[in-house]
Amino acid sequence: MNKLRITIIASLILLSFVTTSFAAVNNKYFKADKQYFDIETGHYVISGNIVINLENGYISGEKAQVKLSTLEFWGTGGWLLKQYDVTFKGETAYVVFGKDIAMIEGGADFQRTNLQISSDRVDYNWKTKIAAFKGNVKVAQPGLATVSSDTVKYNVQSKEFIY
Repeated sequence: MNKLRITIIASLILLSFVTTSFAAVNNKYFKADKQYFDIETGHYVISGNIVINLENGYISGEKAQVKLSTLEFWGTGGWLLKQYDVTFKGETAYVVFGKDIAMIEGGADFQRTNLQISSDRVDYNWKTKIAAFKGNVKVAQPGLATVSSDTVKYNVQSKEFIY
């Protein structure tokens, strides 16, 4: 009986700590209309006007799950990643904050002044600043013919295509 009581108390303390930790993270990194912790999956489920703050930018959308132990984020329902003068849009997003990578799918769209790249998917690495566009890629620039390809790599920092 004592072992069960200790286990229950320890579980409640741990749950309280995890909830408190998320509340602190919520104020600094995440904002949303609703959030709760799904104890079965170990994910925080967030929805409604979600904004995730990044260095010099943000990610916003409507529905997501976050696993704090691995710093993974899964978003559905339309997502926007904005950093500096760069905008990525897509239906779904998968981000691993500890590895500085984002994968956006479902009508992925990249925009900056005088350049638009659309594709089925884009993989973006914040460290290398390289965006790898895959599937039905179209590159549009003012004064140039639209270019179509299966894949395109673009360095967002140097503003150059990688061949």
